[in-house]
Amino acid sequence: MSDDNIIAKARKGLPEGFWRFLIIGFIIYAFVIVGKVIVDNYNENKTVSNQETDIEKLETEISDLQLNIAYYKTDTYKEKIARAKLRYALPGETVVATPYDTIVSQDLKTDFSPTEITRPNIEYWKLYFFGQ
Repeated sequence: MSDDNIIAKARKGLPEGFWRFLIIGFIIYAFVIVGKVIVDNYNENKTVSNQETDIEKLETEISDLQLNIAYYKTDTYKEKIARAKLRYALPGETVVATPYDTIVSQDLKTDFSPTEITRPNIEYWKLYFFGQ
């Protein structure tokens, strides 16, 4: 009975609108807290998924680097580098050096407007394929 007396006295001392205000305030506060937890959880899940993506990328990069290391340890790669950078050759091989082809520039106009075309089209094709 004493608990009922305390509640009854508390209800008498405060107006009815106060209790409604208190309950509505508590409900709004609960919604705010739940909303904040949901937003924090969403952001953490997004961060975790980004980190998982980064981990996958790093794992593929590690496997690629391990494959490169394995290739760099092979005799084929060592021979390729010795030939390319150090100009080495196997015994009995003859290295032949050829000069690079020089590009001959032609003084042809590349801007053919309809007023400048004086020859038939077949002559331009012959010029294109066979030169002058």
